[in-house]
Amino acid sequence: SVTGVQTCALPISGGGLGIMEAALKGAKESGGLTLAIVPWESPEKVNAYADVVVATGIGWSRNSINLNSAHGAIVIGGGAGTLNEATYAYMQGTPIVALKSSGGVAAEIAGEYFDKRKTELVHSASTPEEAVQTILRLIHKHYGSKKLSEFDKEILEREEKNDWKIIHKQRNAKDGPKRGKDAQYLAKSLKIGRASCRERV
Repeated sequence: SVTGVQTCALPISGGGLGIMEAALKGAKESGGLTLAIVPWESPEKVNAYADVVVATGIGWSRNSINLNSAHGAIVIGGGAGTLNEATYAYMQGTPIVALKSSGGVAAEIAGEYFDKRKTELVHSASTPEEAVQTILRLIHKHYGSKKLSEFDKEILEREEKNDWKIIHKQRNAKDGPKRGKDAQYLAKSLKIGRASCRERV
């Protein structure tokens, strides 16, 4: 609602106040679902506009989870914490757009590379509308030809080994069908996935 640009995207923030709260508020006012990944152990320590809360309990190390969970990042203002997240996105090759007019870290890194490797250009935007349009374009371009990282490849290879297949087969034979039905019943009873529900299970 702030930018006037509406799209099918899930906004992720750190769940705090200021810019983090404003981003989720704009999404909520447009009827969207919101996600907050907080550094605390309690899911209650979050702003009023978060529908889904991930309480990591790992302090500021949660910045890496924020960026691993996102297809792209928009940098607005910010200080050391914002810079930390931006550099993590850069190292991961995640598309980044900085709203230069917002000042702070965003103004300093807009249109720049973080180092000589030139892994990912921090694209510059002058308005919120331009920032949203640019990040969506970059995401579609980036993930249209996205390849798995070496870490993800290793995990997949492990999961495909015969010992995992045997374990899953044994589990499913014992109580897999029953567990599946139980999970479906719980989800229906709790109305999981509906934006109108505030409870987190």
